[in-house]
Amino acid sequence: MVLEPRTEGGSEHRDRKVWLESCAKHYGSVVALAEVELAVEDGEFLTLLGPSGSGKTTLLNLIAGMVQPTSGRIWIDGADITRVPPSKRGIGMVFQNYALMPHMTVFENIAFPLRVRKMAEAEIRRKVGEVLDIVRLPDVGKRKPSELSGGQQQRIAIARCIVYNPSIILMDEPLGALDKKLREELQLELKQLHTQLGITVLYVTHDQEEALTMSDRIVLLNHGKIEQMGPPDELYFQPRTLFAAEFLGDSNIFDGTVAGLGEFVSVYSEPGASMMARPAPIAEIGKAVKVLVRPENLTLLRQCEESGLANRLSAEMVDSIILGGVIKCYVRLSDDTTVVVQELTKAERAPPPPGSKVSVAWSAEDTLILPAVGGMTEGGGTAAA
Repeated sequence: MVLEPRTEGGSEHRDRKVWLESCAKHYGSVVALAEVELAVEDGEFLTLLGPSGSGKTTLLNLIAGMVQPTSGRIWIDGADITRVPPSKRGIGMVFQNYALMPHMTVFENIAFPLRVRKMAEAEIRRKVGEVLDIVRLPDVGKRKPSELSGGQQQRIAIARCIVYNPSIILMDEPLGALDKKLREELQLELKQLHTQLGITVLYVTHDQEEALTMSDRIVLLNHGKIEQMGPPDELYFQPRTLFAAEFLGDSNIFDGTVAGLGEFVSVYSEPGASMMARPAPIAEIGKAVKVLVRPENLTLLRQCEESGLANRLSAEMVDSIILGGVIKCYVRLSDDTTVVVQELTKAERAPPPPGSKVSVAWSAEDTLILPAVGGMTEGGGTAAA
């Protein structure tokens, strides 16, 4: 089947690799997806991130053709493929459970999609050899999947996906079944493979670190809504909603009221102190807001230590946990709020013992104001997996 571009209803997204145009998906009275607009660039590594039930899998399955939208259209390379069957969309799929055929050798597993396409045997052998080299497993072709480790099986699943040169690869939590160390190794390998091949990748995960590590752009979903989308650093350093701030990375959140405007915004906080924060469009005198400070931007001060930083709160040391290269310190403010401080682990600077009087300090530049309730969202629409 040849996909012919449709030209009616011009749009700036028509030349994107993938475009979901006002796509909605209903299951009876349940709105699984509502009026989502999502454009994916050619060669982009785009991650759909969010908790269980946020809409990640629904979006992926719409693009794959596993489910049909209730309304709206799906475009790939300028062609309307909304009603095109999955096998005709030129899409590769990598699953969490590998989906390798246990009775076949590794070679035959990878060769299977080529045989379906009736490729010549000599060409099959050449292509299988090439992708085995790409995933750095050139000598396992005669083995069965059961003879490989979990990480090796996932590489073979990826090799089987890329061997027929799909223009888009969809990955549904492909590293979720692996242990932490192996998962981190394969994250880097997948990112390098993406750079090497230049294939468009749509990647589903609920792991924030995975999304921040691998993505060119993240689409954060929550309760059926596209909460925010953008580059990883934008979502981390400039979250637009409380959910985005709390889901991506650790966070300390304070309740506050805007008390003054100027070069920096003065916020009166619940712990009974004024904080200085970065300017924000939502800041209005007397308005209730949330104040975000990341743990790594806080400095833990012993008694009599000075910092010169704009913000400082007195506290009591509760506990500390060493996590290899970093240490997390938990302190309690006067209103019983627990604050987390993250610092580099240093043998010469052990954390104070529990019960010690301490302070936490941080700069105004590292203080972000967020809406107290709800907040801005980007992209409109809702989704639920």
